[in-house]
Amino acid sequence: MAVLNDIREKSPKFIIAGAAIIFIALIIFDWGFDISGRKGRGGSTAEVLGKVNGKEVSYKQYSELVRRAAENQKKQQGSDIDDETERQIRSQVWNQLVDEMLIEQEIDRLGITVTDQEIRDIVNGQNPPEFLVKQFTDSTGTFRRDAYQQAMRDPQNKSAWIQVEEMLRQEQKRRKLQSLLLANVNASEGELKQRFIDHNVTMDAAYILFNINRLVPESAVTVSDDDMRKQYDSHAADFQAKAARKVKYVLFNQNASSEDSAAVEIEIKRLLEQAKSGVMDFDELVKTYSEVPSTEAFFKHGELSQKKENAIYSAKKGDIIGPINDNDGIHIIKILDQRQGTTEFVKSSHILLNLVSGPDSVKVIQKARALLAQARSGADFAKLARENSQDGSAMQGGELGWASKDRWVKPFADAAFNARVGDIVGPVRTQFGWHIIKVTGKDKREMKVLDLAMKVKASAQTLDAAFQQAQDFGILAKDEGFEKAAENSKLTVQETPEFTKTGSIPGIGLNDAITNFAFSNKVGAIADPIYVRNGVIIIKVSNIREEGIRPFDEVKSVVRSLALKEKKLAKIRPDVDAFYKTLNSSSDLIAMAQSNPNLTAQITGPFKPIDGPANVGRDLKFIGTALAMKSGELSKPFEGNLGYYIIKLLSKTEIDTTRYSMERESLRTQLLQEKRQRALMDWQTALHEKANIVDHRDKYFR
Repeated sequence: MAVLNDIREKSPKFIIAGAAIIFIALIIFDWGFDISGRKGRGGSTAEVLGKVNGKEVSYKQYSELVRRAAENQKKQQGSDIDDETERQIRSQVWNQLVDEMLIEQEIDRLGITVTDQEIRDIVNGQNPPEFLVKQFTDSTGTFRRDAYQQAMRDPQNKSAWIQVEEMLRQEQKRRKLQSLLLANVNASEGELKQRFIDHNVTMDAAYILFNINRLVPESAVTVSDDDMRKQYDSHAADFQAKAARKVKYVLFNQNASSEDSAAVEIEIKRLLEQAKSGVMDFDELVKTYSEVPSTEAFFKHGELSQKKENAIYSAKKGDIIGPINDNDGIHIIKILDQRQGTTEFVKSSHILLNLVSGPDSVKVIQKARALLAQARSGADFAKLARENSQDGSAMQGGELGWASKDRWVKPFADAAFNARVGDIVGPVRTQFGWHIIKVTGKDKREMKVLDLAMKVKASAQTLDAAFQQAQDFGILAKDEGFEKAAENSKLTVQETPEFTKTGSIPGIGLNDAITNFAFSNKVGAIADPIYVRNGVIIIKVSNIREEGIRPFDEVKSVVRSLALKEKKLAKIRPDVDAFYKTLNSSSDLIAMAQSNPNLTAQITGPFKPIDGPANVGRDLKFIGTALAMKSGELSKPFEGNLGYYIIKLLSKTEIDTTRYSMERESLRTQLLQEKRQRALMDWQTALHEKANIVDHRDKYFR
């Protein structure tokens, strides 16, 4: 590490004491973390936690990184982290460590190096690294180059500068690697113009759709095994798939028990007594016991949960209310202040009857009027809503809570805000149906509160009990067989869909332990207990599919659908061609299609290529055909997602060449950034997929 030593030896020997000491402290704090794991990696005497392409990861190294990351998270959130957060941190640290090692290995494989002269140029250049500049910027925002250079010359800073040199060397290697990976990523003129067209050109078209599913019933087409085989063989590349696995699993839930909830309720009641008796100041209680940060902000209606809102807006300044058992925990709340805001809010309940078409629409209106009469005559509105309302609010007796006028659709809002408290109005028609509305409150108040919240969490006993149940089941499963053990224990067995090595596991999410086990073991292998977001599971590898063309039997249903579509298309093609011959550029497609009720004829309305036309969607063949046409032109029949289309382009805006010239460079920047990000992500995914990663974290961490 002679580069910075050379700089020091060739420079005058003088220092600014304060700057030098601060510089050392900041550099060691920032860079001493060693997130890349370069220090002590692969020590032969350390316990081996895992391997990345044969390179060892020690338990000591990994656990120290996890500890540091957990400490940082704890400082950020201002409270202890829970078990799930700690598991997420362990996963993030592991993934970051693996990424670092894979990148380093790739740098070594490609022979990427950084010379001492390159480091000198970086440190002594006109624009030193930003993290160094920050340490020598004064209160006026001026970079003190004299202090910067003096700190480099100070012998006391030798160890810190060596760390800086190593960090810069590694950073430069990564820059060179990235440049190498992205060397061939460009944005062509054609791509730029197409991006501009997709977002700016507007088209309008009339079209006829020969929908194969309407015109050809399945009974009219026969698909033989030979047809399917031909389809499979001629489109084999479409059935290429990555290696995938399935697992069966039994979940042992780790939710808080009734005993856990009762313990928190007892504690929160004790704190409530202390607050009301004045034994402790409420602010101090919040600082000491609240598990959720509290902000002394003014809240409007609709910004709190319904339970909190009902309690808070029923209290007055100085009141301490609770316990309030809500979704995010149990709360004690002190009302600090209240004020009149500028926005009016209305609280209402409603009964909703869905819109129907035809003769039954009259019956719906009649029913709505009858319900209105009953409600105005004194009937229990909540009971009427529970028995008659046709939306989710029925379970709450029709209660909708508080809302400002812009939160509801206009007809509903107009009726509710023009009514008085206690009024029952309607029937009001909206896009959702017919509403009978009861206004139960109007208010402009905003409330300032202090919230002491305690979460209801599973206790150590609850967590241990679930883990023990999982462990016991795992032993039985290995002895009796997975399904038999589940049946005898009256447990539900679930199975995941297929998942890949680098993908999320459907129904479970990202879980390194499950993925690593599934891809490292044979069918039938049963894992030890594995923690997931909401509990502990025992898994069994139930299916293995290696990378390659998926077997015919596995994709038979898809192949049949494709073969069926081709046969249907072939069956109607003569009729499509015959119909097309009756058309010319002046034909009215909508009128021409009226002779056949099975044809779909519509006008798209204005659409941009990026959005796709209404009722057609992102059918790329439709959009591409329309883009290639001129206004007034009639297309030949072409195959789309649902069958054959014939388009008549009604209008298309011209490309605004002046605007394109103005936006061209910003489009290039945007497109290049997207392509580079995609290229790097694809490269990293490929690197992971071909890597040999051994992960033994499950042996050290629960």
